[in-house]
Amino acid sequence: MSTRVNPIAQRSKKWLSDALIDLLQEKPYSNITITEICDKAELVRKTFYRNFTSKEAVLIEIIDLMFQDFFKYISDQNLGPHDMPLAYFTFWEKHKVFLHILIQNQLYGLLNDQYVIYLEAMEHIIGTKREYHSELEKDYMRTMMAAGLWSILKKWIIRDCKESKEEMAKMTLDFFDIE
Repeated sequence: MSTRVNPIAQRSKKWLSDALIDLLQEKPYSNITITEICDKAELVRKTFYRNFTSKEAVLIEIIDLMFQDFFKYISDQNLGPHDMPLAYFTFWEKHKVFLHILIQNQLYGLLNDQYVIYLEAMEHIIGTKREYHSELEKDYMRTMMAAGLWSILKKWIIRDCKESKEEMAKMTLDFFDIE
C-alpha cells in the first residue's frame, strides 16, 4: 500500500526548513524561536506543529532530505566501494555552508546520528568484505564508521575544504584500509 504525500504539507515543510536555514545564517540556533521560523516562512505556528515537534525536528528533516539526495546520487552513478569516498566528498562539499552552520551551532552530532541510520540503508551499495560475528558487532562497526566519516568531513569543513576531494577520498580509502 502506498502512502500519498500531501503536497501542501510538503510545501509547508520546505518553507519552514528554508526559513530555519535563512535564520541560521543570521543568528545562532539557540536564539531562533519557532515564532521567528513561522514568520520567516509566512506560516502560522499551528502549521509548524502540524509538521514538526521542535526546531531540531526541522533540522533532522533537512538532514534526511540531504541523505536521500546523497543516496540517489550514489545509486544513480552505480558506484563501487572505491568510488564512494570521492562521491561522498563531492556531494557534501555542495552543502558545506549548511555543515559549517551546524558545526558553529554545536549541532553537527545530528548528522552522525542520522548517518548511522543511512549507513544501514546503504549497506547493499557500500558492501563489505568483513564477516561479522553478530548483528550487534555489525551495528557497532556501522556506528564507528559513521563517526569516523563524519569526523573527517567535519575537519575538512572546518579547514574550509583546503584539501581536494580527491585527496580526501584517498585518505579515507587509506584510513579504512580499502584496497
